[in-house]
Amino acid sequence: MTTALAKHKEETALTTGQMTREQMDLLKNTVCKGASDDEFSLAVQIVQRTQLDPFARQIYFIKRWDSASRKEVMSPQISIDGARLIAERSNKYAGQLGPYWCGSDGKWVDIWLAKAPPVAAKVAVVRSDFKEPLWAVARYDGYCQTNKEGKPTPLWAKMPDLMLAKCAESLALRKAFPFELSGLYTVEEMGQATTETVDVQFTPSAPEKETPAPTQVHSLREEPEFKLDWVKVSELTTALGWKKAEVAPWAKERMGMALKEMKQVDVDELARLMQEELDNRDKQEVA
Repeated sequence: MTTALAKHKEETALTTGQMTREQMDLLKNTVCKGASDDEFSLAVQIVQRTQLDPFARQIYFIKRWDSASRKEVMSPQISIDGARLIAERSNKYAGQLGPYWCGSDGKWVDIWLAKAPPVAAKVAVVRSDFKEPLWAVARYDGYCQTNKEGKPTPLWAKMPDLMLAKCAESLALRKAFPFELSGLYTVEEMGQATTETVDVQFTPSAPEKETPAPTQVHSLREEPEFKLDWVKVSELTTALGWKKAEVAPWAKERMGMALKEMKQVDVDELARLMQEELDNRDKQEVA
């Protein structure tokens, strides 16, 4: 059995609820790492309901500190591609209008060229069984994610128009498909969807005073700063023919942040950008 075929069977088994014990263990030890038995059971039910593939980064399960219950609570979040896929599967999704952005003057434009971030973005989702499109507006002040100093996080600082448009699109999709997307928020929305929680899952633990001598590094995942899930990035590094040392400056140029500053959502964005780089290279070779 080829690796691709085996992976396809695992993904199919996952979404149809016919997972083996090994597949269940893989899900719990990777995507749902640290989940309790109840949380893991809930995660499996959500995956089966949404029919999203967690191994393809269509849905995530994040442990966050809940100030109300004073403990870490696992919550699902989806990618914008996952939300689009759910809408497409409804057979009632008929496309979108926008995105459009506006500044403080309130004039909407279909491309944002100003250096300052837009004040708001709007997107409409069209349903085949509705007479009018469903519009949603996202304000920058309501969705921009900031760090401890109150400054926008790297992605929001580098591409505020794109991030805000994703928030508006997520709102519009949820308005158009409330049953399918109820309670499911995208990565870009999570800053405002969990205003009283602090993300603690990916904070590296403090190093011990006495550490053994470093061993030879064989892959990106073994580097000290690579504490997250870097499997896809490692695979793309090899596919692009890059050396490990070339990833950091490329990421700094494209995303404006150092590797050690990245959280899981940033790692996923880095992998997406690297995939685009690989796709563009393939297109050039074909041409």
